[in-house]
Amino acid sequence: MTRYSYKGRNTQGAAVTGTMEAETSSDVALRLTKAGVVPITIDQERRRPFPKIPQFGQKRVQPEELIFFTRQLGTLTRAGISLTEALGMLGTETQSESLQTTIDAIRRDVEGGANLSDALSQYPRIFSDIYVHTIRAAETGGFLDHAFTRLATMLDNALDTRRKIKAAIRYPAFVLTALAIGVSIIVIFVIPRFAILYGAFNAELPLPTRLVLAFSTAVHAVWPLVVAGIVAMVLAVRWWLNTPWGRRIWDDWKLQMPIVGPLVLKFVCARLGHTLGILTSSGVPLVQALDITARAIGNTRAARELEGARRAVEGGSSLAEPLSLSPVFPPLLADLVAVGEKTGSLDNLLSAIAEHYDTEANYTIKNLPTIIEPLLLVGISFLIFMLALAVFLPMWDMAKLIRR
Repeated sequence: MTRYSYKGRNTQGAAVTGTMEAETSSDVALRLTKAGVVPITIDQERRRPFPKIPQFGQKRVQPEELIFFTRQLGTLTRAGISLTEALGMLGTETQSESLQTTIDAIRRDVEGGANLSDALSQYPRIFSDIYVHTIRAAETGGFLDHAFTRLATMLDNALDTRRKIKAAIRYPAFVLTALAIGVSIIVIFVIPRFAILYGAFNAELPLPTRLVLAFSTAVHAVWPLVVAGIVAMVLAVRWWLNTPWGRRIWDDWKLQMPIVGPLVLKFVCARLGHTLGILTSSGVPLVQALDITARAIGNTRAARELEGARRAVEGGSSLAEPLSLSPVFPPLLADLVAVGEKTGSLDNLLSAIAEHYDTEANYTIKNLPTIIEPLLLVGISFLIFMLALAVFLPMWDMAKLIRR
């Protein structure tokens, strides 16, 4: 297959530009004519090699900036503006210096004859695999504006979900932080003062008080080691999560956790529907779409199940069959996929799956504080009760000694 760039006009007389893969230029002209576009020029593209850009030299951009760039690029291409001109306009409008630099580099690559998808693939810290492959499929099919709109919607949904999760855990995180600071002050500064007072009476201290005093003494004696141990533990956990086996164990454990597991599964199913739906609707073959979705789904356990489904589809099976046998994905997901395959509207059913699990996840997130707050209240009450016993039991004993 050879890639051709074309210019033409649609039925409204607006200019249309794009790229398409075909055997010959005549095939391109025929496909454009069927799509209602009168071709003006059709040229074979000459690809030039890209210099390898190291990832450590690439800066990330904010999700809001990427969503704005994607949505505006779709609007401009839908209006008939050429891709290079649209990139030039967005490069001057963006407020992000890193994104502006990236857009300018992409525009120069496209002006030099490169495909947009190839230019985007040089910046994996900004444009994910699904982003690049969706644009590549859209270039082949000649519907970039539709692909940009779908991508912007998907990115917007992901950002909205992250914001809702942060809002749901903000209050518990604030309470736990304040509690940790308060307990640290009591253990480090208050309890040792009481120990001096208790020692003057030569009375035997209650067990809760002795435990708290022992903990306070240990903290005072080895606090540099405690701080170093916490830092080392955080670094070790981060290293462990970055290893393949550590990530696999962590992802398996997340799906089995009582409260977090069902929520994570809903996110996984929603992402599967969004990613696989946008790829199949963009013309990506199902086997390739499953491979991309497995890398973008965000959970290694679910990714292994999708890899198994991909191998089954390569062997001639339907997608619903391996999904129905999976211990990870819920039966409803396989049932909806089976309906989509039977009716020939798999992309529409995948969008419905994504919408369903997005709604379920949002409902769970909304009710998350009502689940966390009782557990938090029980834990805080127990901790305060133990500290109160440690402080007031000796005071009661001293009051008895004074009366005697």
